[in-house]
Order: sequence, then C-alpha cells, then structure tokens
Amino acid sequence: MQVRKFFSSALACVLLGLASLAYAAPVNNLRTSVSPARVRIVLDSKEPIAYKADKNNLRLAIELPQSTAKKQQPKLNDGSIKSVRLEPAGKSSARLLIDLKKDCQYKIYQLQDSHRLVVDIFRINIVKQSKKLAEGVTYSYLQDEMNGRQIQAYAVEVAPKAKYRLLPFSAAGTYNGRGLVSRQAANQKMLAAINASYFDSDGWVIGTIKNQGLMMAMDEQPRSGIIVTNGATDVLADIGYTGSLRLPNGSVLHIKGMNRAHIADDLVLYNSYYAPTTKTNGFGREVKLTDNRVTAVSTAGNMPITPGSVIVSGHGVNAAALASLRVGDRVELTEGLGSAAADAAATVVSGGPLLVERGRVKVRVQEENIAPDIAKGKAPRTAVGVKKDGTLLLVVVDGRNNNSAGLTLAELATYMLRLGARDAVNFDGGGSSVMAINGQVVNKPSDGKERSVSIGLGLFTK
Repeated sequence: MQVRKFFSSALACVLLGLASLAYAAPVNNLRTSVSPARVRIVLDSKEPIAYKADKNNLRLAIELPQSTAKKQQPKLNDGSIKSVRLEPAGKSSARLLIDLKKDCQYKIYQLQDSHRLVVDIFRINIVKQSKKLAEGVTYSYLQDEMNGRQIQAYAVEVAPKAKYRLLPFSAAGTYNGRGLVSRQAANQKMLAAINASYFDSDGWVIGTIKNQGLMMAMDEQPRSGIIVTNGATDVLADIGYTGSLRLPNGSVLHIKGMNRAHIADDLVLYNSYYAPTTKTNGFGREVKLTDNRVTAVSTAGNMPITPGSVIVSGHGVNAAALASLRVGDRVELTEGLGSAAADAAATVVSGGPLLVERGRVKVRVQEENIAPDIAKGKAPRTAVGVKKDGTLLLVVVDGRNNNSAGLTLAELATYMLRLGARDAVNFDGGGSSVMAINGQVVNKPSDGKERSVSIGLGLFTK
C-alpha cells in the first residue's frame, strides 16, 4: 500500500511558491483558537498578506515582507505549541514565529474575502493512504480534520475510462429486502460497494431506483441522486416518480407505490425485482399486465410475478376501481421520473439531499423534505460525487466514535469539495454508512457492526 502523508516539510515547499503577492497591508490583529484536532492562528488585515514560510526543527517562521505589525504574544496552554509571537522585523516587515513542543504538520492559506492569513497547526497526523484497486480505480483511507475535529474517511475514485460501472443492487440478494452490502459485494464480485438509498425496517426503499431500465423502487418526493447515461455518472436534483394507469373507460388511477407492502386505499405496482409473488392478502384486487394488456385478474392476493409482467395491486377504493378490468383489456401504464434526463438514463438512484452543485455548496434540506434526524448534527455519512473531468467519487465518513466525529451535511458538502467534487449528493448515513472493498468492510460502522440495508451501489466490471 502506498502511503502519502501531509508532512510540513513538503508543504513548506508548496507555500513558498504561493506566497508572492504583489502587495500587502499592516497586520491589525492576531487571534488564536484551540480545538481537539488543531490550533488555529489568524492574522487580520484589510489587504492580502504576502508571506514566506520556513520550518527549521521545532520553529515555524513566517516572514511578512510587506506588512507591519505590533508585537503580540498570546497565551496558549497547549501540548503542541510552546509559544506564538508576532513582531516587527524592520521598517516595513514583520514575522510570525511559532515554537513547537513537538513536530507537527501545518497548513497556511489566505482567506480572500476577509484578507486573513490562517495558520493551522495540526495536533493529529493528516494521513492519506492510497491503493490502486484496478486500472483507473483508487481506494484511499484518509485521516483528516474538519472544523477542528478529527475525521476518518474512505474514498474510491473511478476514472472515466476505467472498465467499471456504478450500479444499484439489492442488499438482500435477488429480491427486495434487507441484507449486508459486503456480502453481496463478495457474492457478485464487486470491486467496491457502498450503501445507498434510505429504507424502512421491512426493506421498503425510500428512494427512486432504476437499474439498467428496470424500476426497482419509487418515491414521489423529488430528491437528488445520481443518473448513469451511456456509462457516465452525473448528479441530478428533483428526481421524483410519477405513475398512472389509464383504464379502457378513460379513468386514470394514480400509482402510489412500488415493490412494497400495502397501506389503506393503496395502488401499488409490483415487478420481478420484488419477490416471486406480491405477498399480499385477499383484501384487494390484483391485475397482471403484459405489454399493457390484462393477462390475469385475482382477488385472492399473493399473485405470482412472472418475468416480463407487472402487477397492479389495489386496496379499498383502488381495488374497486380495478373491478371493471377483464383479461384481454388494454390499459396504458405511464411512468416518469421528473425530468427528461432521468427518464432517458439507464440507471437512477435517489437519496438526498443535494450537497454540491457546479462547484459550490448547496445543501437542499428543506427543498427535499429531509427528516430532522438526517438534516441536523454530526453523523457518519455516505456520499457520491463527480469531478469536473467525470471522475466518480464514492465516499464514506465514520462518526460517533473517538477517532472520527462525523460530519454535518454542510461539512460533508465542504469535504466533497475538498476531495475535488464538482457535484455531490448525500445518501443514507448513520449506522447504515458502509464501504466494502473486494467484499471486505473497510470503515467502522457506528453500530459496532455492519447494518442490514436495502440498496447498495457497487462497481461492476463493464
């Protein structure tokens, strides 16, 4: 495994090349803050601050050749830093001297909007360990920092020309239900796999899933997700299922669900993904359709689902509405996914909310009606992103443990930008967040073990 670490000595060389600004202004103030993963030192000014950084053993010296400053030495009670001192260094220059108690990694950068020079001294090791899984596919373990707290993340990058494609799969196996992502990844020889859409306890998928043209689940609530068209993956907002059944008498029935259990007055569509039968009781009416023609009618429930057919199952008022249908009748089943792009895509998987759109944070919690337990607070997270060049990103971040604090949705969006995503979407998180590489779980699920979920996303050989 190739190991790459964010060492201060290597970073200093980069900073020297970034430091030559045309002008700078006096430093007005020096501020410090201490958090579990880093100490932050901020120099305030009204103009950009030119700087040159050099680290020698346990001293980090940052020369400010075009700035003036008054002597300042804030008090710090920290195990990593001995002292921080800002002082004049001539008529029109200053320096920031940071003496360390131990060798630390660091990062220096400008905040352009507010003209602040920020120095982060890390109290943890910033680590990136990368491994080539296949040509064009790389897996990385990352120990990183976000807003002063340590996180552990796992990322798979898939180049556009890699001979792998991203597809949804049932974690239960062939049919609808719940099961382990890692087990199916191993059984189906996926290179990598993550959890995907939300679900209920009985395997009811809360999302819109189309797999190579076959609808697996539907959700009327428009939410963001991914689409795969001609092998290319994109992030798309407002994916929402609409379905209707036009009867010979001209009446139109609204399809309320797909491949799930009945609720009162329901009209549910079943196909061969769900199970060998509809698993319904006799309190309703079921109609089998093949090429929009009625081929069987039953009031017994639990109708067999044959390949190439779908079953429309009605309860209550919708059972009564189906009563006029007879074998041989022609009907019209219409389905849509909210946009021409989603309708045309071979594969669609929704989750939500949207995180990043065209290189900017855009977390759409309210627009996508995301539940508070998902929208608020830090948690383990799963996300999919796409870079500008079409590279695919599969990301899982651990949470709820001492080594990884988890992320808020806004932090996850920022982190996906840090990883290079142009567009990104959130999927189910918390105890569901899991990544498997070659069938082995690589992250630390917050339940203490892998949770059974309904839908996964896997890398399959093209």
